[in-house]
Amino acid sequence: MARFEMDSKEVDRLFGAIQQFPGNAEEAINEVFHNDAPQMVAEEIKRLMPVSGKMWKGKKPAAKTANSLTDEKENLAFAVKTKGDYHYLYFPDDGTNTRRHAGDQQFFNRGGENKQSEIVDRCIVQIVNVFEQSK
Repeated sequence: MARFEMDSKEVDRLFGAIQQFPGNAEEAINEVFHNDAPQMVAEEIKRLMPVSGKMWKGKKPAAKTANSLTDEKENLAFAVKTKGDYHYLYFPDDGTNTRRHAGDQQFFNRGGENKQSEIVDRCIVQIVNVFEQSK
């Protein structure tokens, strides 16, 4: 799937909060990245996903309505990925147009971009909370 990184303006805003409120910023950011952020981004990606509307016997539910996404958590990072039966989402997301589908819709990237400000806001709030609790 697509790889998304935060905009430099949002990173600068986050670094400003880290400098202003010294403490365990890593713990605060991981708290947001491991709890709230993956769910927020997954919901936005699903909102942007297309639905083919095609039906046949034995067809799995559309990725938009099914439990099609999962997340992986790392230190100061997280990833939202597709589950096994839904790896085909690569084609409408990154793929080229064919007569059967419209590719290059970039809903994974757009989902991350749409939520980055809200995620940074939550990180800043969490950094301030950790700083105030450590006083």
